[in-house]
Amino acid sequence: MVKLTKTKGEIIQKSNELAIEYEAKYKGCGQCTFLAIIDALRWGGLEIIPKDMEDRLFSGVCVLTGGVGLSGDGTCAAVASGALAVGLALGIQRETFNEACFRENCATVRNALLNRYYQEYNSILCKDVQRKFFGKAWDLARDDMSVEFLGISRGCTIMQTAMWTTEIILDEFEKGNVKGYVGSPEGKA
Repeated sequence: MVKLTKTKGEIIQKSNELAIEYEAKYKGCGQCTFLAIIDALRWGGLEIIPKDMEDRLFSGVCVLTGGVGLSGDGTCAAVASGALAVGLALGIQRETFNEACFRENCATVRNALLNRYYQEYNSILCKDVQRKFFGKAWDLARDDMSVEFLGISRGCTIMQTAMWTTEIILDEFEKGNVKGYVGSPEGKA
């Protein structure tokens, strides 16, 4: 049985701190949000994926940034990465897949994360979130606009989404719903 080494509040705060640090280093909302969640949980004693898997997933979440490929037309990559982290924590497996569990996990993402986005930003779409957060949207595929955006973004939704998602995963952990991977230090989270 996994025991947290830090309090829930400390882990949530750590996700905020890491989000700020990673945004300065890696720039994009997808990768920064994802890394902040995964690394804060690991720091707090809850490892939901192995370190080498984190490095592989980093490649995938990078291209989600800016509404997928910097298009602005897709889902905010912070929320997409948050949903990915929740899914990894809840751990649906191909071998034991069942529709009821699938639907329950989707409801968790929808009710706990997406609803917060709709309440805060009225949308989960990148350009809509930008407009709500900043009063305008940028074409992030253009270098000049990307530089302008990064100059004022202050992390956009990265910190908030990292904290919301970390809290969601810890809530699910407290309910006994978080699945780990075989090979974690305790054998299984």
